[in-house]
Amino acid sequence: METTTEATDSQKPEAFGEQEISLRALRKGLPDDTVIDAQVPEVRATTQDRFTNFDLFTISHVVIQVSISRQQDIFRYVGYHYDWNFPGPYWYFLGKIAAKALYNDGAKLDVLNYVPLVRQEFIAYTTPTWAAAVKAKEAKGVTELTPVNVVELNFKKPVPNEPLEISWAPARKLIISHIRRWHEDSDEEDMLEDSD
Repeated sequence: METTTEATDSQKPEAFGEQEISLRALRKGLPDDTVIDAQVPEVRATTQDRFTNFDLFTISHVVIQVSISRQQDIFRYVGYHYDWNFPGPYWYFLGKIAAKALYNDGAKLDVLNYVPLVRQEFIAYTTPTWAAAVKAKEAKGVTELTPVNVVELNFKKPVPNEPLEISWAPARKLIISHIRRWHEDSDEEDMLEDSD
């Protein structure tokens, strides 16, 4: 059994997929987080009943697992042509969709890193709450990594004139270890830069 939450907008995207030619292309020369100027569509988040007591506001990181073909479907739904040669803008927009699904909010998730695996991508994001906690600890001179609380998201295939759907669950141990390692590697790089 699944539990569902829904974020709504007054506008739903029109039917998609009639012709690739009618899809919008990326606007060049802008920051990745502003290139796609489409409205974040309606989105519904589902999870298993056993995770309904999970406090979404304690999440430190969100990891989206998505195939190239699913990204093409999502961006066709939104009205954009997907170009895998320039993934950054699409990752930012997927982060906006994820934030709306989890928090019913336009909170910005910052892209941390990604791992391509054949035709799948694992895109990791940091939440603003966690980033603020890290900065506050650093300001006090604390170097130990702030605890991480990670969820994984998967997008279901978009259906015309229906809200997007994602399913989420607490992340697997392998995903959590990657998040920790990326932060530890980042801290080591910062220390090397500071010593120069």
